[in-house]
Amino acid sequence: MFALVRPSILDRVHPSRSKWRQAYAVVCDRIRTGELQPGDRVPTVHELMVEFEMSNTVAQKVHRALREAGLTETEPGTGSYVLEGAAEKLQAEQEE
Repeated sequence: MFALVRPSILDRVHPSRSKWRQAYAVVCDRIRTGELQPGDRVPTVHELMVEFEMSNTVAQKVHRALREAGLTETEPGTGSYVLEGAAEKLQAEQEE
């Protein structure tokens, strides 16, 4: 699966970012670099909770932000998946 990214490392890189923004940035980076491809399942709420040592509410906020950004879609009962064109969308936003 994914290598665990310890929040303490993220705090040193982006100490002013909230935990959900840090997790959101890591998932976006995985999409942008192709580690997560269109159709791949993104980490579940529980997986985000464990990986980033965050609460359920905060992990749900990450999923909501990914959905609202048009990067993922959620299939009830199966998970959230990367949408076609998500990497390109992130790349374009990065270049702005």
